[in-house]
Amino acid sequence: MSAEEAGDGSGEPKWVQIQKKTFTKWMNNHLKKKGYSHIDDAQLEFEDGIKLMQLVNALYDTKLPSKYNKAPKMRPHKLDNLNLAFAMLEEAKIKTNFLKTTHLIDHDLKMILGMIWAIILDYAIKGISVEELTAKEGLLLWCRKKTAGYRDIDPPGIRNFKNDWSNGLAFCALIHKHRPDLINYDSLDAKNAAQNLELAFDVAERQLGIPRLLDVEDLKNPDERSVMTYVSEYFHRFASQDQKEVAAKRCANFLKFLRDIQVRQEEYERRARALLAWVDERVGEFKNRDFGSTLGEAQDFQAKLRAFVVTQRPQQEGERIDLDDLFAEIQTQLKVNNRRPYVPPEGLAPEALEAALETLSGAQRDYAAAIRQNRFKFVQKVETKISDEKIAEMKDSFKHFDKNKNGTLDKLEFKAALSAMSVFFASDAELERTFNNLAAGTGHVTLDQYIGFLTSKYEDKDSPDQIKDSFRQVADGAVTINRAQLATPPLGAEDVEFLARVMPESGDGYDYVAYVDSVFS
Repeated sequence: MSAEEAGDGSGEPKWVQIQKKTFTKWMNNHLKKKGYSHIDDAQLEFEDGIKLMQLVNALYDTKLPSKYNKAPKMRPHKLDNLNLAFAMLEEAKIKTNFLKTTHLIDHDLKMILGMIWAIILDYAIKGISVEELTAKEGLLLWCRKKTAGYRDIDPPGIRNFKNDWSNGLAFCALIHKHRPDLINYDSLDAKNAAQNLELAFDVAERQLGIPRLLDVEDLKNPDERSVMTYVSEYFHRFASQDQKEVAAKRCANFLKFLRDIQVRQEEYERRARALLAWVDERVGEFKNRDFGSTLGEAQDFQAKLRAFVVTQRPQQEGERIDLDDLFAEIQTQLKVNNRRPYVPPEGLAPEALEAALETLSGAQRDYAAAIRQNRFKFVQKVETKISDEKIAEMKDSFKHFDKNKNGTLDKLEFKAALSAMSVFFASDAELERTFNNLAAGTGHVTLDQYIGFLTSKYEDKDSPDQIKDSFRQVADGAVTINRAQLATPPLGAEDVEFLARVMPESGDGYDYVAYVDSVFS
């Protein structure tokens, strides 16, 4: 072991000597506040448990046992006291891993120092919270922030609790940051380590009440735990001053919350007023009943109403929902932050917006009914007329098959002329029936009768008889029609499915006659 490691010649490593001295000063500082006598030798004075009980009481205000041996001489009595002291440690929730009462009564210095460090860590360091870091990292971050930008410290910044403190500038910077009147930092030189350390320790003790837990020579080969213990005293001393910054930050957060809420409230009111103005304008428009005098004008009003229903109204309904959400967000933020609920100006509450839209709905229904009634004035049934070209084609076919040029067609000529016009009969019986109906017993069909018959075939009158006749032709003259017959082009698959769904079934097919009758008034 080197002379530096051996320290004072006791055979103990230097770090043990520094910890023992630093920890003892720390404990005595707190024992003194409670009126207890000081500790001279931490290695020896915990053997009977009394000093440990006093220390826990001084730090945590844990009650001393009602009965304990105040002057134990024998080992069993001391162990009884130590068990009571350990119970106080457990009550204070101090973790002393692997520590036993025999370590204290047998003067195991390293275990005793470990116990004291656990107490220091719990009392002075564990409670340090900076940006949710661990106590050590939090204390280091606090030091780094407070010394940021100080010459010969940052860069690179404080990175540990050992060599970064050896030249004393870090201690001086902490004091200067909080009390620049006590130290002239610009006058300090990093090379004058002993002078810097003495200045910091002296000012901290005399001017700030921070106990001098370290000596200058202790920083030649710093012990991390000892430095952390001493630095934690700086942290707690300046915490009260930092509270002012915390308080100011709290005020700033308070004001930010109020400003943010106010911005949201103003946005809500602005948008609510805009929505109500839009509603009022639409209600006014819906009072108009001048829809013009032409079909085109009537259709224009219908188109405008449709655009309103499909586009404008949904947008405003969405805006109302968004305003409901915004209002709920405002009230929620106020409630969770224990603030008074928001009371919007009269007429701007969500219920008022909903009522306004209900009023609009009523006006819209009346307006739509008036537009619909106006449109009915222009409703006309559209019938398909036969073109002049088609009439001419009919006449040509008649003349072509009027072989004897007597101005009439017999049955065979009638059939041939119709075939030329793409009109066929499903059976000879149907031909016979049709011809006899037209000829009325004369045995001949005139040109007018011929054209009249073809016109009934080609002209779309949309009458029940014509529709039933069309279905009859598709059904090959039968009174019912099946799916295969329904599939006759241009009837498509969708048409077939629709008719199969709506027509009443009859035998193997569908009763088209009953269906046609059911849809006509």
